[in-house]
Amino acid sequence: MKPCCAYYFFSSGSSGSRQTRASYNIMIEGKTYTVNLMQKAFLPHNFRVYGYNGTGSMKPLEQQLQNFCYYQGYIEGYPNSMVIVSTCTGLRGLLQFENVSYGIEPLEPSVGFEHVIYEVKHKNKGVSLYAEKDIESREMPYKIQSIEPLSEFSQYIEMHVVVEKNLYNHMGSDTIVVTQKIFQLIGLTNAIFTSFNVTIILSSLELWIDENKISVTGDANELLHRFLKWKRSYLVLRPHDIAFLLVYREKSNYVGATFQGKMCDSHYGGGVALHPRTISLESLAVIIAQLLSLSMGIAYDDVNKCQCSGTVCIMNPEAIHSSGVKIFSNCSMEDFAQFISKPKSQCLQNQPHLDPSYKAAVCGNGQVEQGEQCDCGSAEDCDAKSNSCCNPATCALKPGSICDTGKCCTDCQYSAKGEICRPPTDECDLPEYCNGSSATCQDNFFVQNGHPCGENQWLCLNGSCISGIKQCTDVFGEGAEFGPEECYSHLNSKTDQSGNCGSGPSGYIQCKTKDLMCGKLICQYKNEKIIEIPNATAIYANISGHICVALDFPQGFRNGKMMWVKEGTVCGVNKVCRNKECVDAAYLDYDCTPRKCNEQGICNNKKNCHCNPSYLPPNCQTSDDAWIGGSIDSGNFPPVARLASSGNLKVRVNLKSSQKTESIISQVIIFDGQEKWKKQNKNKTKLHAMPDCLGFKPAYYDYDRQEKIEDF
Repeated sequence: MKPCCAYYFFSSGSSGSRQTRASYNIMIEGKTYTVNLMQKAFLPHNFRVYGYNGTGSMKPLEQQLQNFCYYQGYIEGYPNSMVIVSTCTGLRGLLQFENVSYGIEPLEPSVGFEHVIYEVKHKNKGVSLYAEKDIESREMPYKIQSIEPLSEFSQYIEMHVVVEKNLYNHMGSDTIVVTQKIFQLIGLTNAIFTSFNVTIILSSLELWIDENKISVTGDANELLHRFLKWKRSYLVLRPHDIAFLLVYREKSNYVGATFQGKMCDSHYGGGVALHPRTISLESLAVIIAQLLSLSMGIAYDDVNKCQCSGTVCIMNPEAIHSSGVKIFSNCSMEDFAQFISKPKSQCLQNQPHLDPSYKAAVCGNGQVEQGEQCDCGSAEDCDAKSNSCCNPATCALKPGSICDTGKCCTDCQYSAKGEICRPPTDECDLPEYCNGSSATCQDNFFVQNGHPCGENQWLCLNGSCISGIKQCTDVFGEGAEFGPEECYSHLNSKTDQSGNCGSGPSGYIQCKTKDLMCGKLICQYKNEKIIEIPNATAIYANISGHICVALDFPQGFRNGKMMWVKEGTVCGVNKVCRNKECVDAAYLDYDCTPRKCNEQGICNNKKNCHCNPSYLPPNCQTSDDAWIGGSIDSGNFPPVARLASSGNLKVRVNLKSSQKTESIISQVIIFDGQEKWKKQNKNKTKLHAMPDCLGFKPAYYDYDRQEKIEDF
């Protein structure tokens, strides 16, 4: 079949199996590379993403997941290369050469199959998996052997992953976005274990969206013991060989913990991986790979005895800091061979159902599955929906319909471009708009952390104005005010239930003088009504004429977090609370000067300008009275907004079919944050050229004026 797009798939397989391959041509900095891929399934047919309901009970989150669009492969002509991508929505993933890695992701919005490629930079110098004293040294000699797959028999590690709240927020605060990033992470980890013939199976994923189920403070070793204790008493999910807790840390010298050789042990089969702000998903995948290896008894490499064909071997501590392909050494191969030869490794031989076609789509179950355009449930369910656009008998859209569900689907058609699909919920939140070409609302964006709010008294954090006043009214009701400094100085200098900065094994922790405003939440109470909050003790104090009030909960109560000052609360000039300490607000990395957005907008959490009405992104300099406001991320972008977007060195590419019968024009335009787009063909550059069967028409743009000149 002749391809009609700038890429193609072809399939081959045998009885009882299904193999799908893909091939792409990608141009990077003027050179064309051919990427050959094979489907890599790592989600079981019954995979689920879990969250929690309002009562704290676990529940599956409804998501439309795909298991047939994840690929792994290599770059033709580069034997030490690896490519890990998903094709669910364009190409998204990593291209690894021997000592450099490139990220690739779709350019959105795009009228053609256009992507951005960028070199992955590592800023995680000094990060180690373990403290030096905790690293086991090799005492036994290792013979040099060839690096080949150890066994013709596949091994499977079934892994349950928990994402704690801070990392969930760091990854985008959206269940779909975070889930896709975890999928990408597992894909990267799988690529590392190819030489072992091991597949990492993501058996289930748990997201701590609203609150953490355990304290995530302390070092990785402390956290591992706490997590395993919680897991033994709480975790009853799908079968798994090992459970991992992924935790965000602004900075951490040591970023992981596990028990050596305990992979299949139900009590000790677990790991904790810390995600410092400065590391990439590529580095996090290396951390997880090292932890999984250690849990199988694979020790760190002695660089004088161990070797591999890559620049750096996986079990070299330096692997976390480097880009490019990473390979297991001969020493790691021998360690792994010893592990799988023992009875305790039998859990790796359990093969889950991975075939994407294993679970056939069921029309009428209310879930849109592979091969279905829609699924409104049973005929009765569909009839009850007066505006259903779906045929309940076929799970196909009714004639004339282009969508059935979604925040941007109105009367079976895509909602108009510019229609708000997710209104702001806070002054630190931002609206998102329908883009006119999809039923799905844009990802959720919010004001950049550190932006002033609450009449410039407070700061934004993760889409909320962290107002001390609101904290007090939320807890004690209308009329309550954030306590004056005298209240905090008097109460939080104590080491009892009335005031402290937390508790430890030895009891309450006294706040340091600089941290007094970051311990117990202390409010000024002006209501004569007695405070009655379930399970809480209200503590009153008359200090300098102020009625100061605080709460105390028994240890372990879910509502206990309301008795503390929230992270991000202002505690002094250019100071905010963090982990019950008053620290420099610079950690929020706020850099949105008024000049950046021409004093006509504010920055969002991607550091792009969200412009006021009548001013166009990306920098809010150009005016247009018809423009209602927004950013290049919010969905309501003007046609030229993306073209002027800036960033680090990136490559805008069109991927083209490697089939010789198809003549596809491919252009590469390199830009950085300071340069305009390079001009070609007398200021006219052909951005894309797609076959007519997709309905796309190429266009010329004038990059000096940033506008479309003509169609052709």
